[in-house]
Amino acid sequence: MKIKLFILVLLLLALGAGGYAVPKYLQARGAQAAADAAEPLTSVFVTAAAEGKVYDSVEAIGTAFSNESVDISSNVTEVLREIRFRDGQHVAEGDIIVVLEQREQQAQLDAARARLEQDKRELARLEGLLADKAVPRQDYDARLTMLEVARQEVAEAEARVAYRNIRAPFEGVLGVRRISPGALVQPGDVITTLDDISPIKLDFTVPSAYLGALRPGVAIEAVADALENRVFRGHIESVNTRVDPVTRSVLVRAILPNDDHTLKPGLLLKVTLIKNARTSVILPEETLTQRQNNHFALVVGDDNKVEQRKVTIGARRPGKVEITGGLKKGERVIVRGVNRVRDGQEVDVAETWPPLDGWDAEVE
Repeated sequence: MKIKLFILVLLLLALGAGGYAVPKYLQARGAQAAADAAEPLTSVFVTAAAEGKVYDSVEAIGTAFSNESVDISSNVTEVLREIRFRDGQHVAEGDIIVVLEQREQQAQLDAARARLEQDKRELARLEGLLADKAVPRQDYDARLTMLEVARQEVAEAEARVAYRNIRAPFEGVLGVRRISPGALVQPGDVITTLDDISPIKLDFTVPSAYLGALRPGVAIEAVADALENRVFRGHIESVNTRVDPVTRSVLVRAILPNDDHTLKPGLLLKVTLIKNARTSVILPEETLTQRQNNHFALVVGDDNKVEQRKVTIGARRPGKVEITGGLKKGERVIVRGVNRVRDGQEVDVAETWPPLDGWDAEVE
């Protein structure tokens, strides 16, 4: 096209030089053609329309809870003798946390064990005499009963001692110590707390209109403002059996992995419930222009000519938009230079940007 325009310009110039009268409109056309022939191509940046995983989402607010949580207290009234933990310490199930005064109970246990050993020896002696028919059977049975009573006394004494060795009921992280050695501890007094926060439970409510999308295993994302908007990913563990008749919402419980113990019980998180996962064409939002309710993209063909293409959009994410119609995977779309070109214009592709990924590569 440029060569033809250039030839037309030369022809007009030759006619003018030969003294031929050239119409003014032909002169103007030739001048415009000369200007167009000299104008360089507009440079644009393009990207290839890519396919990726996208999904619809439902927003909610949730609260983090420990997987297991308990206040460590005493079952008896006793003086606290020894503390065997530090604030924030990780403990295993069965580890001794605090020791209460137990010397009297330990002495009772030792005495009960001594009586048990004596009853065992006496029963063994009576067994020999009973075999020789030197003692009546009722004496042997009475001693056997005493032996069983002694065993129960030992078990009772062991329980009294065990009440004074307070152990962790499960593996977890201890909280802040709230009592000092020498203090009198009574049942109900909180010595410290124990939380299993690996993983974390996340409870949130969702309108009952989305009940069909709620089931165990559905993926979620949670963001905590207090943790610099870090994203935590998990899944729904359970859905409550009842819908609140006032709010028409249902309580949902999700599980979030928390191996590094970053999430703390009581933390507020913004929850995104992921549903309808699918594969679609994705473009940067800046590639689109809008006129009324219609959206358009500038597609660059193999001949580097621009085609204004009407497209249909779907879901959006910051900086990304789903294209549900009007565009195919791999087609080149102008990212920078959208306002400097027009439909049908030939352009110079200065740079090709990498295609976008989906909403989240980890979502199945």
